[in-house]
Amino acid sequence: MFYIGVDVSKNSFNFCILNQNQGILRSKSLPISREGFEQFLKIASQFSPNLVVLESSGRFHITLFAFLLSKGLNVFVLNPKVVCRFRAFISANNPSKSDQKDSFILALFALANPHLLSPSSIPSETKLIARQSEKLKQEFAEAKTQVKQALAVLFPEAENHLPIFSKTFLSILSLYPSAHAIARAGEEKIAEIIQTPGPGRKFSLSPSELVSLAQNSIGLHHPGLEEILKFYVEKLLFLKPKIQKLEMLLKEEIEKSQGDQLKSLSSIKEISPSLAARFLAEVGEIKRFASAKKLIKYAGTDPVIKQSGKWKVEMGISKQGNPHL
Repeated sequence: MFYIGVDVSKNSFNFCILNQNQGILRSKSLPISREGFEQFLKIASQFSPNLVVLESSGRFHITLFAFLLSKGLNVFVLNPKVVCRFRAFISANNPSKSDQKDSFILALFALANPHLLSPSSIPSETKLIARQSEKLKQEFAEAKTQVKQALAVLFPEAENHLPIFSKTFLSILSLYPSAHAIARAGEEKIAEIIQTPGPGRKFSLSPSELVSLAQNSIGLHHPGLEEILKFYVEKLLFLKPKIQKLEMLLKEEIEKSQGDQLKSLSSIKEISPSLAARFLAEVGEIKRFASAKKLIKYAGTDPVIKQSGKWKVEMGISKQGNPHL
């Protein structure tokens, strides 16, 4: 058996081929391209039977992994945390790092730990959608925080008197991003925005009440901060429909493959169909877990147990599983 470690980066990948005696038979860097993939396949076929391992590197490794799978190679994707600990052990007296060294360590890991290799698959479409939705939601939450911080200076009274994240008020702020600007705009211009039909509940203040609140505000007129507020308001207005579209698409895809499980999960109190769909996208087919404990460990919510002699204590959760779960 020959062991091939592949370290993938954005534009290139390094590979190292070891024999059973840890001897390096071939080491080279190739580009991330059709030509690079074909050249690697030609070289790897000269060392058969072989076992190829890649480290999960965001999304950079996916195209090479899919190519190798399609060609029938015995290929595995390794957890970066496990590789990191193995690298620290192997390189305890030599902490230097390079792509060439990393590919060697990956091959060495496969040689030393074949029992830790488990079948890998290309990330599912639902998983990619769920993670993109999660990322956009994080950006959305950050934008909301920035809006609150800006309003604390530009229109401090707004948060206590208005639904500041309603579409109507965000539309007002996108044009008049401060109490000063709203007061100068006047009732007529504010009324044009408030009275425009749109989804959601009716705006809580009349144009005259909002302008009056703005005129008596202690908020500052700060042109620079107003531009910052407009940026985050526009970001919120842009992101919300995108997130809703992704969540709808994810729910539709999960219903096709795991409709019964989606229905069961979303019947639990506080579990929305959207949250249930994201959970199933990360877990995949629940029946692949032999027990609840294995699913808990996969999620990283299993407790850390410290034991020595008669002393034993359960600490917090391990957080060594899927961080998205």
